[in-house]
Amino acid sequence: MTHQRHYDAIVVGLGAWGSATLSHLAGRGLSVLGIDQFTPPHVRGSHHGNGRVIRMASPEGAFYTPMMRRAYELWHELDAETGAEVLTTVGGVYAAPPDDEMIWGALKSYEGTDIPHEVLSAAEARTRFPWLRVGDSESVIHEPGTGRLHPERAIVAHTDLARRRGADIVVSQGMKDWEQTGDRVVVTTDSGTFTADRLVLTLGSWAPHHLKLDLPLVVERQVFAVYDVRDVPGPLTMVSLPSTHCEAFYGVPEQDDTFKLALHHGGLTGPTDELPTTVADEEKELLKSYVADRLPHFPEEPLQVTTCKYTNTPDRHFVLTRHPEAPAVVVGAGCSGRGFKFATFIGEALADLATGVERPDLHHFSPGRFPQSQV
Repeated sequence: MTHQRHYDAIVVGLGAWGSATLSHLAGRGLSVLGIDQFTPPHVRGSHHGNGRVIRMASPEGAFYTPMMRRAYELWHELDAETGAEVLTTVGGVYAAPPDDEMIWGALKSYEGTDIPHEVLSAAEARTRFPWLRVGDSESVIHEPGTGRLHPERAIVAHTDLARRRGADIVVSQGMKDWEQTGDRVVVTTDSGTFTADRLVLTLGSWAPHHLKLDLPLVVERQVFAVYDVRDVPGPLTMVSLPSTHCEAFYGVPEQDDTFKLALHHGGLTGPTDELPTTVADEEKELLKSYVADRLPHFPEEPLQVTTCKYTNTPDRHFVLTRHPEAPAVVVGAGCSGRGFKFATFIGEALADLATGVERPDLHHFSPGRFPQSQV
């Protein structure tokens, strides 16, 4: 095993958060190395496919609104600098009973802001969006700025930009161990060791195995389907609807007249490498029943049904912190099924933590919020 060069910072895990962090660190003139056990983008984690939702509505907490504003700014900057066309505006529709958190939480997150949105009656929504079946007792919110992110293209854009800024990237090398020794961190991989002043761990669903921090993380497998919608009357938008089997049923228009549909949470849980990648017939039937009920103009059969992974915290908020036992190490974990849209913001924030910049806006994401019985 050989010893490699020393870096200002190393980022391990180059998915959405890690590739963004690497790009930000390299952009500050630091010598940086990115390491991944696979070759991103890949299909083993949480970032594959052609669509992820980005929206200003934050039913999960109004403190996400300024984060989302900054994320949008940085996604637009990435597009401008790389020409990658990562973000496409498609609009968004939320339809649910007025007492559903999807509705009242979104409206609360708009309070005191200038975020464009409309509240529609069920009849108005059916006229504007004829492809969507809306119940008479439901409230509907239309947020025109909702968009689709192209996840694989985004990761390529961030890693390419990091290289242009001077970063080294090593792929198909798994991290065996890391250790802080004095004022530096030693990272051991399959083929050698690297040292750095700072280490950032953005490991996705592999976080429970390598953080050396007993976080209550649960890896959850999600099923999603892609439909051919060229014959569906538009305009098609992102849609989020209530579900009896999980937290929500949602979809987003993708490229080439396709549409992604999925159930949000409620999937199988377990160690990341043990979760099945095949989709059971009953899972396909469940998706089909939601489509038939809510999206009657959609084809009966999808083009594709596949899986991805969430890495959840108990409260569905992220973990963004310096490691409590290794101050040279920064941790980004717990995407909880909604971390992709924040990737640009999180990349900037983790780069700040790694370079000694204080971030008081991250106090919601400290691991100290979990009871000792959970950590």
